[in-house]
Amino acid sequence: MPPDSIPRPRPLTPRPNLARFWPWILLAVAVVPAVWHITVFPTDEDGEYPGVVRPTFNLRPPSAYRLAEPGDTIDRVGLYLSVLVAVASGTGWWLSRRSGGQTGLWPSAIAIACACGWYAATPGPCYDGWHGLGWRTIANPSAPIGLRVGLALAALTLGAVLAVNLAKTRGLWRDYFAVARSRGAFALLILAVPLLAFRGFDLPGVEPAGYWPRWSFAWGVLAMLMAAIRLLPAWPPAMKRWRLGLVNAAMAGGLIAMGLWVTELHRPLERLRVVEPGRIFISAMPTYRGLQIEHERLKFKTIINLFDEATPQRSPFHEDEVRFAREHGIRYVGSPGSSPDSDAFLDESLALAQDPANWPVLVHCHGCMDRSPAWMGIYRFLVQGKPMVDILREIEAHRGVRPKATVTLLYNHVLPSRAPEAYANDPTAQLLQKYAQGVVGPYDKRKPRRVAGPNPTSPGSVPRR
Repeated sequence: MPPDSIPRPRPLTPRPNLARFWPWILLAVAVVPAVWHITVFPTDEDGEYPGVVRPTFNLRPPSAYRLAEPGDTIDRVGLYLSVLVAVASGTGWWLSRRSGGQTGLWPSAIAIACACGWYAATPGPCYDGWHGLGWRTIANPSAPIGLRVGLALAALTLGAVLAVNLAKTRGLWRDYFAVARSRGAFALLILAVPLLAFRGFDLPGVEPAGYWPRWSFAWGVLAMLMAAIRLLPAWPPAMKRWRLGLVNAAMAGGLIAMGLWVTELHRPLERLRVVEPGRIFISAMPTYRGLQIEHERLKFKTIINLFDEATPQRSPFHEDEVRFAREHGIRYVGSPGSSPDSDAFLDESLALAQDPANWPVLVHCHGCMDRSPAWMGIYRFLVQGKPMVDILREIEAHRGVRPKATVTLLYNHVLPSRAPEAYANDPTAQLLQKYAQGVVGPYDKRKPRRVAGPNPTSPGSVPRR
């Protein structure tokens, strides 16, 4: 049969290469938790006291405010992703050198990744008033001149690496862009630019402050990482690939450890929050190292531990804390726990916090999630005269979840006797009393309140700001 008479197969319709879309799918998945935490309000009941109504007082779910805090989850994610970009870029640089070709723009990528990691590891502001190690410290006249010079040199070094590499390869930019387009990395790099730039701004009047810029930064670094992976040169033979993997793992571990060390300098005491600037602070259980760093800045005179350490749940850091207080002449006051002296201890702690001779005062429990924020709310109501709605909003934002039902019961127990007129005239305080109607709490088991009729409130009864 002549060749021309042989029937030829019809050309197949080209199918989309799904492998090209995985970075975009991953980016879309990364957006989901941001939208979830900003829109989905908690509705769970308190297992200990399910009869106490617990609405949300903030405009947004409490978890969004917690995620927006400097140095919390989103900043950590940004740090980890920046390290991965640096490692991937270093791998691309090494593979390019190994093949005898041009190193391309990999040095620029390393410099940008290091700058991103530096930015993520130095979240501001520092709640203790410290100048920090971020790039803004370069222009801070209150920071030591040696530190400012060192940070300026580090910034200039990264900038020089970026500028020199771009100038050296300027004749090859068109080829690099063509390769980036062919490998599906160009659009990712273009997207990363505005996402990273948005980190330096905020949306006025949009709560919580810093939430979307932090997410935008994480997404931008993620886009950079996926672009770097797409642009990696050919890997070495399988026999050597595992060695390169070990080197990369060691580099990533070292860079992450360095970043976390820098972050620790910015947040030596976990969950630190200012109650009175320069006077009163709350935090989670401090470590000896954390106290060393923070005491250099704040010079604590008094430490009040709200957790009863004479229990099986005592903190492993308790003895170190007491030793630190003894070594530095700091007054240490421990909690009597659930003994009949708890009311007297509350009054004592409030009196200590108001005495200038005891400032600065550190008030803490174990996680700064229950006792310490609740104590802060009592101080703000009794001493500062803050409205209860603002107090509950602050506690929600600090905890990242709604206060436990025991906080409502606690406030209904301790505040009416100490500020009867203020509590009776505060609209939100009146709601707290309604929310706990018919519930016998740990503070009034001997005097249960009997009320007629069902609980008239519901989680949706409090308008969100």
